[in-house]
Amino acid sequence: MMELHDIVNAWIAAESAAEGSPEREANYWAIEQVMDWWLDREGEQLWQFITAAYKRDLSDKTVAVLAAGPLEDLLAKQGPEFIERVEELARKDPRFNHLLGGVWRNTMTDEIWQRVQAARLHVW
Repeated sequence: MMELHDIVNAWIAAESAAEGSPEREANYWAIEQVMDWWLDREGEQLWQFITAAYKRDLSDKTVAVLAAGPLEDLLAKQGPEFIERVEELARKDPRFNHLLGGVWRNTMTDEIWQRVQAARLHVW
Protein backbone atom coordinates (compact mmCIF):
# COMPACT_ATOMS: atom_id res chain seq x y z
CA MET A 1 0.00 0.00 0.00
CA MET A 2 1.12 3.55 -0.72
CA GLU A 3 2.33 5.73 2.09
CA LEU A 4 -0.32 8.07 3.48
CA HIS A 5 1.65 11.21 2.59
CA ASP A 6 1.88 10.01 -1.04
CA ILE A 7 -1.89 9.54 -1.16
CA VAL A 8 -2.46 12.97 0.42
CA ASN A 9 -0.05 14.62 -2.04
CA ALA A 10 -1.67 12.96 -5.06
CA TRP A 11 -5.21 13.70 -3.80
CA ILE A 12 -4.35 17.38 -3.33
CA ALA A 13 -2.70 17.53 -6.77
CA ALA A 14 -5.74 15.91 -8.40
CA GLU A 15 -8.29 18.08 -6.58
CA SER A 16 -6.28 21.24 -7.29
CA ALA A 17 -5.90 20.51 -11.00
CA ALA A 18 -8.35 21.46 -13.73
CA GLU A 19 -10.91 18.89 -14.80
CA GLY A 20 -9.46 16.76 -17.61
CA SER A 21 -5.92 18.06 -17.14
CA PRO A 22 -2.93 15.68 -17.30
CA GLU A 23 -2.15 16.42 -13.63
CA ARG A 24 -5.68 15.50 -12.54
CA GLU A 25 -5.64 12.34 -14.64
CA ALA A 26 -2.21 11.29 -13.34
CA ASN A 27 -3.29 11.66 -9.70
CA TYR A 28 -6.91 10.57 -9.95
CA TRP A 29 -6.02 7.21 -8.40
CA ALA A 30 -5.75 8.99 -5.03
CA ILE A 31 -9.32 10.30 -5.29
CA GLU A 32 -10.42 6.73 -6.06
CA GLN A 33 -8.47 5.41 -3.06
CA VAL A 34 -10.19 7.87 -0.71
CA MET A 35 -13.59 6.98 -2.19
CA ASP A 36 -12.84 3.28 -1.74
CA TRP A 37 -12.12 3.83 1.96
CA TRP A 38 -15.51 5.49 2.29
CA LEU A 39 -17.35 2.84 0.27
CA ASP A 40 -15.66 0.01 2.18
CA ARG A 41 -16.40 1.69 5.53
CA GLU A 42 -12.68 1.91 6.30
CA GLY A 43 -13.25 4.87 8.57
CA GLU A 44 -9.93 4.65 10.33
CA GLN A 45 -8.05 5.02 7.02
CA LEU A 46 -10.34 7.87 6.00
CA TRP A 47 -9.82 9.62 9.35
CA GLN A 48 -6.03 9.30 9.04
CA PHE A 49 -6.25 10.78 5.54
CA ILE A 50 -8.45 13.71 6.66
CA THR A 51 -6.27 14.53 9.65
CA ALA A 52 -3.16 14.50 7.46
CA ALA A 53 -4.68 16.45 4.57
CA TYR A 54 -6.29 19.36 6.42
CA LYS A 55 -2.95 20.39 7.93
CA ARG A 56 -1.50 21.06 4.47
CA ASP A 57 -1.48 24.42 2.76
CA LEU A 58 -4.71 23.98 0.80
CA SER A 59 -6.59 26.29 -1.52
CA ASP A 60 -10.09 27.30 -0.46
CA LYS A 61 -11.45 25.02 -3.19
CA THR A 62 -9.51 22.03 -1.88
CA VAL A 63 -10.58 22.74 1.72
CA ALA A 64 -14.18 22.78 0.50
CA VAL A 65 -13.73 19.46 -1.31
CA LEU A 66 -12.10 17.87 1.76
CA ALA A 67 -14.97 19.06 3.97
CA ALA A 68 -17.87 18.22 1.65
CA GLY A 69 -16.23 15.00 0.48
CA PRO A 70 -14.19 12.79 2.81
CA LEU A 71 -15.11 14.44 6.13
CA GLU A 72 -18.81 14.72 5.33
CA ASP A 73 -18.86 11.16 3.99
CA LEU A 74 -17.18 9.82 7.13
CA LEU A 75 -19.70 11.57 9.38
CA ALA A 76 -22.65 10.50 7.22
CA LYS A 77 -21.63 6.85 7.12
CA GLN A 78 -19.77 6.33 10.40
CA GLY A 79 -20.68 9.37 12.48
CA PRO A 80 -21.26 7.55 15.79
CA GLU A 81 -17.78 6.00 15.61
CA PHE A 82 -15.99 9.28 14.84
CA ILE A 83 -18.02 12.19 16.26
CA GLU A 84 -16.08 12.34 19.53
CA ARG A 85 -12.77 12.62 17.68
CA VAL A 86 -14.26 15.28 15.40
CA GLU A 87 -15.54 17.26 18.39
CA GLU A 88 -12.20 17.03 20.18
CA LEU A 89 -10.17 18.12 17.17
CA ALA A 90 -12.62 20.97 16.41
CA ARG A 91 -12.20 22.14 20.00
CA LYS A 92 -8.38 22.01 19.86
CA ASP A 93 -7.66 23.21 16.34
CA PRO A 94 -9.26 26.30 14.72
CA ARG A 95 -8.14 25.08 11.30
CA PHE A 96 -10.06 21.82 11.69
CA ASN A 97 -13.02 23.74 13.11
CA HIS A 98 -13.02 25.83 9.93
CA LEU A 99 -12.91 22.64 7.83
CA LEU A 100 -15.92 21.31 9.75
CA GLY A 101 -17.84 24.39 8.63
CA GLY A 102 -17.82 23.06 5.07
CA VAL A 103 -19.66 19.87 6.03
CA TRP A 104 -23.32 19.52 5.02
CA ARG A 105 -25.86 17.27 6.72
CA ASN A 106 -25.99 14.61 3.99
CA THR A 107 -27.45 11.45 5.62
CA MET A 108 -26.28 12.14 9.19
CA THR A 109 -28.65 11.32 12.01
CA ASP A 110 -30.21 14.23 13.91
CA GLU A 111 -27.88 13.61 16.84
CA ILE A 112 -24.68 13.54 14.76
CA TRP A 113 -25.70 16.62 12.76
CA GLN A 114 -26.52 18.56 15.94
CA ARG A 115 -23.15 17.62 17.41
CA VAL A 116 -21.36 18.68 14.20
CA GLN A 117 -23.12 22.05 14.29
CA ALA A 118 -22.40 22.52 17.99
CA ALA A 119 -18.73 21.67 17.51
CA ARG A 120 -18.47 24.12 14.63
CA LEU A 121 -20.26 27.00 16.29
CA HIS A 122 -18.95 26.64 19.81
CA VAL A 123 -16.43 29.29 20.79
CA TRP A 124 -13.80 27.44 22.80
